[in-house]
Amino acid sequence: MCMVYENNLEEFYNNNVNLTYSFPEEFEHKTTPYLPLLIDGPWKEMLKEARAVDDMFVTHRRHSSEGWTSLCIHGYGATKTDADELYPEHAGQKHSWTEVADLCPITAEYFKNEFPYGCYQRLRFMRLRPGGYIIPHIDADDWQLAAVNVSLNHPKDCNLVVEGVGAVPFKDSGGAIAFNTSYNHCVWNRGTETRYHILVHGGEADEYWNNVIPNSLREQSLSRYTSYIDAGRDRGSMIPDPNTGFVNKV
Repeated sequence: MCMVYENNLEEFYNNNVNLTYSFPEEFEHKTTPYLPLLIDGPWKEMLKEARAVDDMFVTHRRHSSEGWTSLCIHGYGATKTDADELYPEHAGQKHSWTEVADLCPITAEYFKNEFPYGCYQRLRFMRLRPGGYIIPHIDADDWQLAAVNVSLNHPKDCNLVVEGVGAVPFKDSGGAIAFNTSYNHCVWNRGTETRYHILVHGGEADEYWNNVIPNSLREQSLSRYTSYIDAGRDRGSMIPDPNTGFVNKV
């Protein structure tokens, strides 16, 4: 699902970019737009690998973006970067590591053995050129922090802006943020450097709910978050599907 809004990009951006978001004392996973995660990784090395395969990136969502390209590390194929339903020829097939994983061994090793997910659906490099943008849109209607956005770099004057919330605080030095794609949001790179991120979709491992989420919530000085973790575990009584490589709810 992707609902594109005919908002004027500049108006949407200017109306929201300078807003300040404060986490509520009672953390609610369905209404929280994002959560910085206490996850470390070899971000600089992964950035070098992303840049090394620059010639392989393909245009992503050409009708609602400019300068936005992508490349699958794991999925139906390196250049099949869109949602699964747009590839009916692969219906029921297992997602797998693409040739990009072989070309980016540090990145592949990290997601295979260190990142706290048990399985993956689409795992993609996302590149946004200077001057590039993605117009305001909503990706899902499930109201969950269901995607993780990993910044390998995040140039000055490049922002992911959420309606009524403000700019998501990505770090240029790298980092991971769980993001609620049910919010209307846009991205605009008004800087002079290309932005490289990785978008992660898949099934969370026990480590994610037992350690990463509690520690990340404590980092935001949130004292009451049990309902979020319990809801996540319920959502994630998930197991890898042997046919698709994604997840089924038990």
